[in-house]
Amino acid sequence: MKELNFEITPSIAEILNAELNLGNSIVEINKGWPEKDSVLIILEKPFHKNYKIPDLIFLSINDPHYWKEEYTHKIAKQSIACRF
Repeated sequence: MKELNFEITPSIAEILNAELNLGNSIVEINKGWPEKDSVLIILEKPFHKNYKIPDLIFLSINDPHYWKEEYTHKIAKQSIACRF
């Protein structure tokens, strides 16, 4: 499993921890993409459930070149996405 060597928002951490506890795993971590201060964490499998967290925006990307879905923090430039 890949490990984070930087802090993430509590909202992104909530999803990440829930997904890891449900058997999902991190396959990619991008720090500094698409913007200098941004973070993108990509999980191997689809999200196990829908998360309702007020400071996150949900997007259904559904692009096989990228990923299936993502949650992005409204202020911090941090996202967590899942593959198909």
